[in-house]
Amino acid sequence: MSEHFSAVTRRTFLGSAAVFGAATCTLALNPLTALAAPTAAEKQAEAAATLDKLNAMQTQLDVASNDYFTALAEQEAAQEKMDEAQARIDEANGQIADLQDKLGTRARSMYRTGSLSFIDLLLGSTTFQAFTNNWDLLNSMNENDANMVQQTKDLRAEVEAQKATYAEQERIAAEQAETARQVKEQAEATVAEMQAVYDNLSAEAAELLEQEREAQRRAEEAAAASVVQQAIEQASRPSNNGNSGGGGNVSSAPTYVPADAGSVVGRAQSYVGNAQYVWGACAPGQFDCSGFVSYCLTGAYSRLGTTYTFLGWPRVSDPQPGDVAVNADHCGIYVGNNQMIHAATEGVGVIYGPVQAGMVFVRY
Repeated sequence: MSEHFSAVTRRTFLGSAAVFGAATCTLALNPLTALAAPTAAEKQAEAAATLDKLNAMQTQLDVASNDYFTALAEQEAAQEKMDEAQARIDEANGQIADLQDKLGTRARSMYRTGSLSFIDLLLGSTTFQAFTNNWDLLNSMNENDANMVQQTKDLRAEVEAQKATYAEQERIAAEQAETARQVKEQAEATVAEMQAVYDNLSAEAAELLEQEREAQRRAEEAAAASVVQQAIEQASRPSNNGNSGGGGNVSSAPTYVPADAGSVVGRAQSYVGNAQYVWGACAPGQFDCSGFVSYCLTGAYSRLGTTYTFLGWPRVSDPQPGDVAVNADHCGIYVGNNQMIHAATEGVGVIYGPVQAGMVFVRY
């Protein structure tokens, strides 16, 4: 799960538990208390508890997205192997038919009525040289016949092996298709549950929840703006040659700067505040985290893989804007100074945020 709400969650969790515990005891002692209007603290606790629940469900969605597209990729790979096996079966059967035709032709030519027998061929030689030539010819013909028979046997054995490969890959493809179907159903159920949580919130708690999220969005936007200002100030500052005495060295870490529209960072910027988080999506205005990273890297609305895929790419120790910040559950486009742009969560969408704990940097 994205951690951009973690501070809010930690801050409110203990308060939530205390409020709900106190409320339960009060109701047990005095049933009439149930008729009293909820306090501001209770509404805040309701919003905080809901935020915790939504965050937990978002983690489930992130994992489900990875599992779903991994299953689809394995299904596609199995289907390709099935096609390869079928192509080899067809090719081998064609070779077998050709060899059988040649062997049939040889048999007919050797034993057809009125044709010369092997003895006729040898005894009809007029010179010793002709005799030895004919003998070599017969040996060669017999050897070729034996080779064709062996090739036919080998090809038939290969056909059986390819049929077994086809059957196994067909089983894998069907299994992965079923896995993908189940994961998709679970994810859709989670999304529906998240919507139900929203719908069941009291109006006051829902408003408080949105206020917390909006405050978080504004804080992250302010942090990104601060990074931009730092970049501008650093660019305009005279170069430091290291002769300033006790002053510290200027950091060599990459600094975020606005990017061209056609660049990786530029594509990421174009959707900040302008795209929804939609599970499994990689389409204009709708992304999950890995779908968003895929679009930013390629400029095409097609998926490169999942966070599992990205974790297998070459890692870098000096991340530059446009690299991918990724852990097992989440990913985003690095923009410098420990900031990234990512498709965060349901109801939040594409935003700036800090690189999350445990993330590594990889390069496409």
